[in-house]
Amino acid sequence: MKKTILFFVAIIFISCQEEKKVETDNTPISKIKDLANSFKTDKLQTFKFILKEDTLFTGKKGTKIFIPKDLFENYTNGKVTFELKEFYTKEDMILNNLSTITNKDELLESSGMFYINFKEEGKQLNIKKGKNYNVEVANKPLSNSNIYYNDNDSIFRWKLSDEKMYVDIPDIVRNYKFGLMNGKGGYYKEVKTEDLTKVKRQDSIELSKLMQEVNSVEIPIIIPENEELDIFDENSKSKKVDKYEDIKNDKTLSNSQKKKKIKNREVFFKNSSFLYNFSSTKLGWINIDRLSKFESKKISISSAKFKENEFLICFNYLDLKSMTNNIILNFDGNFEKNLKISGKIKAIIYTGNNEKIYYDTFYIDINSKPNFELNLKETTLEKLKQELVTP
Repeated sequence: MKKTILFFVAIIFISCQEEKKVETDNTPISKIKDLANSFKTDKLQTFKFILKEDTLFTGKKGTKIFIPKDLFENYTNGKVTFELKEFYTKEDMILNNLSTITNKDELLESSGMFYINFKEEGKQLNIKKGKNYNVEVANKPLSNSNIYYNDNDSIFRWKLSDEKMYVDIPDIVRNYKFGLMNGKGGYYKEVKTEDLTKVKRQDSIELSKLMQEVNSVEIPIIIPENEELDIFDENSKSKKVDKYEDIKNDKTLSNSQKKKKIKNREVFFKNSSFLYNFSSTKLGWINIDRLSKFESKKISISSAKFKENEFLICFNYLDLKSMTNNIILNFDGNFEKNLKISGKIKAIIYTGNNEKIYYDTFYIDINSKPNFELNLKETTLEKLKQELVTP
């Protein structure tokens, strides 16, 4: 979706219903999936509407979804139910049993996961060939992130898509020419995230020339990796230059005029927030991830207790926004796994037995011992939940 000015034409804004939290107290514990599901928060948000014109939805976590009026091939003008789930925090991902592994067994680090689906009075809607919807994410994705899809609601093995991540950035050159403020009604332009560094550098050179013409002084500008514009010494990239030096040294200005000019320039430089988005032709589970380097290490987990029980192991990568889950059916006292190692990992293993919960935790890195003997301890749902989300 191409955008140049910060407004939409002929768009309906629809609010979502309240999230509902799943009750976890006194949950019957029979199978390991029942136990794992008791940690889930119901993230499902539903929007009901009739699709007569282009429509914009905003989720509770800030995700924006733009729906063209002619998106679906089998829509018959009935009431549409839009289903949305947003997962931006690592805690939400862990508690909802999500994983960051690809279908090629690669380790991912996530910037956000979503579930997006549309039905018309119970009928599944299909996207028309050649059409797509646009998603604007609520936070800045990790660098080198791509779009991944998953077709399964319970087994998460993400598949890389051909979709590209875009970023809407303030058109600083055009805004400067027209005296507009970045992010405050000014112009935006859309670029691929992979081209962002090159575009920012090109813009910085052009903006530098414009400011030099106006102020009759040399103003070398380099736009750094963060989202705030700044001025640097071109010969010494690490040395910042006073971005207000030309105003301060202008003897034709009074002190009040200087203050006003400095304030205006400060607003221009700071209001430069970027808007990250992608277009999608698929429904279901979507993940914004980048590949993470890892080493493989074979580990062994053993216990004399609760043989033939079902166990679940959560591997929480403490240095990454990454996690994996393994369900062990009919535990025979020993479990072996080739684990992907990247930094330090916290392993949380748990099971249910006779309406009680038992767990153990241990830490793994590339230098740790490969064999772990479990010391399973009784706990509560709330305490186990805390173990899952704390380092």
